[in-house]
Amino acid sequence: MLTNVNDSRVPSRATGAPVLTADQLALWQSFVDGGWALMAQVNSTFGAHGWTTTDLRLLEVLGTREQFGISELASTVHMGVSTVSRQIGRMIDTGDVVRVRSDLDGRHRLVRITDAGRDTLERITAVRDRVIREYVIDVLGEDDFTTICLAMRKVRTSWA
Repeated sequence: MLTNVNDSRVPSRATGAPVLTADQLALWQSFVDGGWALMAQVNSTFGAHGWTTTDLRLLEVLGTREQFGISELASTVHMGVSTVSRQIGRMIDTGDVVRVRSDLDGRHRLVRITDAGRDTLERITAVRDRVIREYVIDVLGEDDFTTICLAMRKVRTSWA
């Protein structure tokens, strides 16, 4: 039974787990709504250039090493193997990525970013940087931007 809705330690009726206070819920909803609105702007801007945020994420990660297996790449970018596999197939068609044989096991196929893929990544990151500057940094200021980014790093590393 709820006794004080402003106490974050108040158990929920159904599970006994702590529930969000009204203020916490309002803040969370603002965070989620702002995040979705920002992603809509990013997706719209990227789409105007024929790119997706998935393109950016995959090329960013592929650019960090010589080659990746699809499963390892999917795990690294927090996406499903089938999603990454389809996306990589499209990137192979555009020349941004190539398949290569593993030196350890010739049956195992790996993927590698091409020079064309590095050029695409450079163009995408230039657009990304403009979008982040306009819609986030210029709105929040450097200090709030840093605070939010460090907070998200803390969230991410809390279960890593």
